[in-house]
Amino acid sequence: MTKLNKYRLTHLSNSTQFILFSTEGKLLESCDSLFSTSTLSDQAVFEWFPFLEGIADSLKTIEQGQEILFQKVQKPSASLSGAYDFKLLRPLTETDTLLLIITDYTQIYRQYQALQQQFNELYIEKQHMKTKLTSLQNGTTPAR
Repeated sequence: MTKLNKYRLTHLSNSTQFILFSTEGKLLESCDSLFSTSTLSDQAVFEWFPFLEGIADSLKTIEQGQEILFQKVQKPSASLSGAYDFKLLRPLTETDTLLLIITDYTQIYRQYQALQQQFNELYIEKQHMKTKLTSLQNGTTPAR
């Protein structure tokens, strides 16, 4: 294994969980990086996440090699309380298997939200300053 592969695997293991399961929802394997699946193995994987349960029948029809991405899923289950991307795909080599890749982007989405908030506040301040300037140019008293 190369150094780069070691770094890649270390990074992925901290923020990404891979779950392999049958098209019927039976857990086959999980790396348990983000949460333990040991107590959930008697439930269908679709049942772990309410948003997947509603589309379980559709997911069974995913073509081999096809991917479906659900971005910014907030609090998808009791064991995951942040913001995650869910990627579902059917591996080319396994016809009756689905792979679920869950990536924890909680920190990135929080930073993004903070930047959006900052942008919005600056925009409001800019509009307020424009109004003030226009009022001063017209010789009227600016509104507070």
